[in-house]
Amino acid sequence: MVSLAVITTSTLAMAFITSHAQVAIRVAEKEHAGRRHGLEIVGWLRAGGAQLLSGSSTNLLQRVQNLAAPLDCYQASCTASDAADFYLWHWRRRLESDLPDARVVLCRERVAWDSPVFQWPCPSVQDESSPWVLKLGWPDRRGSVNFYPSIVLNVGVTP
Repeated sequence: MVSLAVITTSTLAMAFITSHAQVAIRVAEKEHAGRRHGLEIVGWLRAGGAQLLSGSSTNLLQRVQNLAAPLDCYQASCTASDAADFYLWHWRRRLESDLPDARVVLCRERVAWDSPVFQWPCPSVQDESSPWVLKLGWPDRRGSVNFYPSIVLNVGVTP
């Protein structure tokens, strides 16, 4: 009877540990994918991609959210703007594939690092010396619609 109790307790403990390990692995995979996509787009922006985005709106990547299928730059000659749309559309598709319902914001913000919890909105009044900040987040495993940015990267003053 004692050995049965020990075996049952051990089995339940192993199942509990395995369950928590699987959740931790899924969270780590999402964090890795988010950081990879964030660093990729930040590298593109620093390399001159931001200059191809027209206007100085509050959020340069706003058009990524509703970007229609662009001209295929592998099949036809593209302008610089077409090439930017082509790259951003494919980047967004990969992001959505890895992190469904992900949200991305790029805006000027001087105070992003002053709070322990990052927020989506950027201050409306910033000067040209304020650094660009990329905020990337996705719903947690419970599918919450109200989530905070998980990754915040400093793009710099380049764009």
